[in-house]
Amino acid sequence: MSESSRPFRLSLQAKVMAAVLTLLVVLPAITLWVVDRSLTRQTQEDAGLALTTARAMFLQSLGNRAEALVTRYRGVASDSRFLRVVRLDDAKTMQAHLRDVLDEFSDETELLVFVTPDGKYFSGARRHASLPLEDFAREAEEPVRRSLTGGIGAGSLLLGDRALNVVAVPVVDPARGLAGVLVAGAILDEMVLSQLKPPQTEVMLLANGTVLASTLKGPVTKAAALGWATSAVAAAEVQEAVINGEHFMALTGDYGRTTSSPGVHFALLSSYEQRLAALEMTRFRVLGISVAGIILSALVVWFFIGRVTRPLRELRDSAEAVGRGDFSRRIERFSNDECGELAVTFNQMTTNLQTSRVELERAMQTVKATQEQLIQSEKLSAVGQFVAGVAHELNNPLTAVIGFSELLQNAQADEKTKGHLDRIAKSAHRCHKIVHSLLSFARQEAPERKLVELHTVLDEVLEIMAYDLRTSNVTVVKELAPSVPPIMADPHQLQQVFVNILGNARQAIEPFQREGRIVIRTRSANGWVMLEFQDNGPGIKPQHLARIFDPFFTTKPAGKGTGLGLSLSYGLIQEHGGKISAQSEPGHGATFIIELPVASVPATTLRRSVTPFPFAATGVASGKTILVIDDEHWILDLAGELLRSEGHAVETAASGQLALELMSRQKFDVVVSDWKMPGLNGIRLYEHLLATDPESAKRTLFMTGDVVSDTLQAFLSQHDVPCLSKPFAISEFRAAVARMFKTKT
Repeated sequence: MSESSRPFRLSLQAKVMAAVLTLLVVLPAITLWVVDRSLTRQTQEDAGLALTTARAMFLQSLGNRAEALVTRYRGVASDSRFLRVVRLDDAKTMQAHLRDVLDEFSDETELLVFVTPDGKYFSGARRHASLPLEDFAREAEEPVRRSLTGGIGAGSLLLGDRALNVVAVPVVDPARGLAGVLVAGAILDEMVLSQLKPPQTEVMLLANGTVLASTLKGPVTKAAALGWATSAVAAAEVQEAVINGEHFMALTGDYGRTTSSPGVHFALLSSYEQRLAALEMTRFRVLGISVAGIILSALVVWFFIGRVTRPLRELRDSAEAVGRGDFSRRIERFSNDECGELAVTFNQMTTNLQTSRVELERAMQTVKATQEQLIQSEKLSAVGQFVAGVAHELNNPLTAVIGFSELLQNAQADEKTKGHLDRIAKSAHRCHKIVHSLLSFARQEAPERKLVELHTVLDEVLEIMAYDLRTSNVTVVKELAPSVPPIMADPHQLQQVFVNILGNARQAIEPFQREGRIVIRTRSANGWVMLEFQDNGPGIKPQHLARIFDPFFTTKPAGKGTGLGLSLSYGLIQEHGGKISAQSEPGHGATFIIELPVASVPATTLRRSVTPFPFAATGVASGKTILVIDDEHWILDLAGELLRSEGHAVETAASGQLALELMSRQKFDVVVSDWKMPGLNGIRLYEHLLATDPESAKRTLFMTGDVVSDTLQAFLSQHDVPCLSKPFAISEFRAAVARMFKTKT
């Protein structure tokens, strides 16, 4: 074939160069796009997170302002001068006095009105004549209603084109009882918002398609902001907003919304214009560096491709000569020339690269698995803290449920009602057991070995998992030995092991059996305690049975498990000097066997009860003076009713500070105080009494719902102070107070 008839073809050097240039352009472009998207998204997420935090701070500031107003006007309502004006029952006198109060405080309070006990407007004062007093009293109907029932009404409302903080304080005349309600309205304007707004955040108050107040300054005017707010007020999530060309992250919310009042709608704006400008500058810099790198790389690649393809061109020329029939040309062995050496070197390099890639992939898998483990551990830690907080908060209402249900049982009622009350009390006691188990399981503490009753740990775990097992139609059968020696162990680590095994069994049974069954057996022999978990699930395949305790090994679908539960359980049992093994036959369930050594110390050293004294009925004379302190009003009501029914004089205080005021005026035979309270808590109250009134400190009985707090245990041990754990039965409470009378004498 002649040279002129050959088809057009590209040389190897040109093809390689074209491919390399394509990669040099495409890969940086993709990388730049991915990095740009990631940076933009991260910038927006950071701004959104900061805005979410700012909303919480703003709501807290509004709440603090309302609390300050409540404190201020509660003092006004209890002032003797104001009570004398109330007794005069003269609207003009009341108006003049309220005007004096407004002038005295000289703050953002715009209106003060007095409402009669039947909820009707009586008199009022205002700073501006444009503010209608009767309309204000009518709009504040809900806070007034709450105050008339004995509470403190607080909220917000709209009065014309103004937003107001509203507080309603009951006015109680010692001679006549509830005399009315004092209602105060404090303006929410630009100056107030500037004081309340979080740093680097702007605030707008919105209502009826208008901007009531705004802290926006500069080119971003109210009119421009209103255009965005008209379409954005219904959004409840962080969103982007462009106002007069400036970029903001925006978040809306409501303050003081109730069933009868729309409250105040607000929008928080955080500008991220500077961050966008910095991001744009970063884009141009990265683009410039990428273009320069592509050009430089292309030149270098062109040079090296020429050098690399030179031996190949020589081989091509020799091959073409042989193809033309020049059989005189000889090519020595391929492996002995430069191309052969190049091939060998290339093959060695490829082999090394493949080996390195395999090792790198393994390392990446290990890193990914470890990262997933850390993420899961963080999630479990957060859930544990959340559960511990919720469980502690449940103990207070449980105390009220148990106490009032027992009071109603002791009252005269028909048998059917008593039966219902008995069910309520039993259900509340069961909730208490579950709460105690959750508190114990969710504790974050260093491993601690102590004498443990295995059956007690099992019961706590079954309480925690009762709902999951019951809703999965799994029945637990306990075949426990009558007597099992105690073991030296960390109960929380054992709980973790038992939860892992029971959770795996439930997940295996649920898709396999309609009626699941888990049998738990215990026995002891030759210095060991044996525990078995046997289920009727699908069992474990023989090829998997030998690997179930290996880290990261799991047969669950992706995202359903990390393969670390049984591995961690194996390590925990090993640390306790025990053994864990599994037996299974496919189709016939699986059995996990745990062996733990019996404790070598006497069983009499087991940890005693949380309550450091016995509860026994005692006959103590009535007529004692008792102070009960708790921030939960229903606990105060319950304790007061119980003690007054025995003939005692009872005073109650909703805070430690109020209790100190009462104790400064009167001596009490017994002081019953909650452990956790806002402001002056139990520790600070007791330390104050130790310093100022040691006798009252000796007559102090604590009660708490945080029965597993290390701080509480250390405090009780240091000061030898009695403590009653919530929730408690009526008999326990009465016995605890009776013991304090005996201690006093």
